[in-house]
Amino acid sequence: MRTNTDNFDLEDAGGEKSPGGLFGLALVALAVGAGTALLFAPAEGAKTREAVGERLRDFRGEAENALGRVQRELHRRDARRRRERRSSALLGLAVGAGVAALLLPQSGAETRRQLSAKLRRRKGDVEEAVDRVVRESQAESQPESQPAT
Repeated sequence: MRTNTDNFDLEDAGGEKSPGGLFGLALVALAVGAGTALLFAPAEGAKTREAVGERLRDFRGEAENALGRVQRELHRRDARRRRERRSSALLGLAVGAGVAALLLPQSGAETRRQLSAKLRRRKGDVEEAVDRVVRESQAESQPESQPAT
């Protein structure tokens, strides 16, 4: 005999869901699960709880060990990354110094003298600009004087 399952629906024919349907289904599932556990349990409840507790403790210990290994590996990688950055910075400094020494048209003493002279000129230019701004702001803040008659 063939059964037609194309029009199978869990809702009432009126289209409304029954209010206790989900709760009732949960109770039936609970009862079936408990009955199955009672029928097929390999040991009594106390022994089963003890075995489950022991397995959970073992799992916790293994999880702690795994977490410790992960933390150590992350620390090692972080330390390695810091060493690589430091090495890269020192290598860049050495290469930059070597390139500068090879490409400079004059000696180090001459280069330092030129840099010092340029910095002194720039310092003088900045001091003059600051003095000019101060004088202009003072002139703007003073009231205009009346010509004497």
